[in-house]
Amino acid sequence: MLYTLKRKDEIVTLADFLEDGSVYKFYQDMVHPEIAPLHDANDHNWLRRWWKRRSVPVSQGHIKDMLEKKGLLGSEDYLLRNLGLSLTDCYWIAPLDSGLTWKDVNLFDNEFHGDLLIGTGEAEEKDKIPHYTPNGSLQGSLEKSWIILDGERGMIKGNRDRYSSESINEVIASKLHELQGFEAYTEYRLIRINGREYDYGCYSKLFTSQEKELIPAYDVVISEKKPNDISTFEHFINICGKHGMDTEMLRHFMDYVILSDFVLSGRDRHLENVGILRDTESLQFIGPAPVYDSGKCLFVQDSVPVSDRDLLSIKTESFAGDELKMLRLVSDRSCLDITKLPARSYIEGLYALDSKMDESRIALIGEAYERKIDLFRRFQLGEDLNKIKISVSGRGKGGNHICPEQ
Repeated sequence: MLYTLKRKDEIVTLADFLEDGSVYKFYQDMVHPEIAPLHDANDHNWLRRWWKRRSVPVSQGHIKDMLEKKGLLGSEDYLLRNLGLSLTDCYWIAPLDSGLTWKDVNLFDNEFHGDLLIGTGEAEEKDKIPHYTPNGSLQGSLEKSWIILDGERGMIKGNRDRYSSESINEVIASKLHELQGFEAYTEYRLIRINGREYDYGCYSKLFTSQEKELIPAYDVVISEKKPNDISTFEHFINICGKHGMDTEMLRHFMDYVILSDFVLSGRDRHLENVGILRDTESLQFIGPAPVYDSGKCLFVQDSVPVSDRDLLSIKTESFAGDELKMLRLVSDRSCLDITKLPARSYIEGLYALDSKMDESRIALIGEAYERKIDLFRRFQLGEDLNKIKISVSGRGKGGNHICPEQ
């Protein structure tokens, strides 16, 4: 099956797809690199890798059941049938000689069905044209869905179990950014989702458009071979500078993100959860994408640490493998105002909305959050948290208690 990979109405290359939706081959000599998705020019398999990463993970929510119900051969088949369309960029594929244009299919303007999370599939049975969804390219393992709500495009996210913790954590993170007066964040609010065990999911507005698109940090760092003498973090900063971004501004932004994640014990700032906004016409990097996907924080699906040593031993998926190594990347310790953080009572009040959450766990989270703020204060005053971690003894040495929710 031959398709043209396009950026809006510009042809990037011609590709042949297998029945399961995977890329069989593409015509490397026909590629227009100046408009192609960001990739390593020395990787001759880049399109196969890009397409596979673009497809929704089978582990996400109820994707596997949906694929089986529809008789699809996998997530790449699902992506292919929806022309590779996304709400985060302007790439798509058109069947050869189909005559389809960007105006016909783009999901920033055209209606789409987006009921994987909140519906029963009824919208997919309606006779609508175009009959596509952006959910075929939606990343992450948490169940989620793009929707059009009251005429506005946005995302609804659920939780991994019967608790509302991850959705509540998104709201807590939003509150932190609001109190800081930090504007570059995605605002989340709680929303009821029918037919789920948990009480609340969360909703956020779309922050991309036909004028600005999202480039995950992962795509940035793999677009060029990293020199052996610099970190992945510095490699990311350097490449962004080559694409027109103010690197000092980016470094300040990343300092803020690392510090706010530390306060909330966020451990999931992997390179798909950090992004860059790019101008869709000039292809110049505009600036960092608003902070998003902060739900995996405050010990969700984990035991609550009862000692400072354990609070300083949190592993991370990010530019470094734990929180203390992440702090070493910070240039400006003062860019987060410790006097403008959500109160413990605010956090405990939000968790109390979850009818399934244990009161004792809520209290322990509140206590750990206050201790984390104290550790952050000591870090801002110049103390070495590694030395604090090593010196801690006796107090809370018994380890973690109060099991995670599930």
